[in-house]
Amino acid sequence: MAMELRRVASSSSDAGRKHPNLSDEDLQEFQEIFNLVDTDRGGSIGTEELARLMDTLGIRTSPEELKLMVSEIDENGNGEIDFEEFVQVMCRKVNTDYTADEVRKAFKVFAGSAPDGCIRVKDLEHALQVYGREKLTAEEAKNLVAQIECVDGFFRYDEYVTMMMSEH
Repeated sequence: MAMELRRVASSSSDAGRKHPNLSDEDLQEFQEIFNLVDTDRGGSIGTEELARLMDTLGIRTSPEELKLMVSEIDENGNGEIDFEEFVQVMCRKVNTDYTADEVRKAFKVFAGSAPDGCIRVKDLEHALQVYGREKLTAEEAKNLVAQIECVDGFFRYDEYVTMMMSEH
């Protein structure tokens, strides 16, 4: 575990030196996203991990498409996406205007096995505390979630996103 933490800290600080225009918060957020996808904690994202991410996002991809995606990002030719390569892609993809579909897909990443369009309240509270630039305390997350309508321990994000996005 200590070795894993040193590796993560090292890769984040190395990326910071290579990307002086990125804030520490951006790098930390990229590291958190990378760690979500790097499910085997090997320090890189392979085609199987990328396939799981695409499946979670509802994007159907063939093995050939996955290999092509990795090869387009993989600068060192090892067949996987390391953190530095991931940061390069994320720098191109940073976007503050999200579509309703993109917001739904973000919820879906944390929804696990919850019914379609829903997320467990406890999973939403956990995500609010662990991920993103402005993490909430446990109390803040509970207070925020208490303000939204939940049924049987689930938050129906699909309806909420539709309503909120139509207001903008």
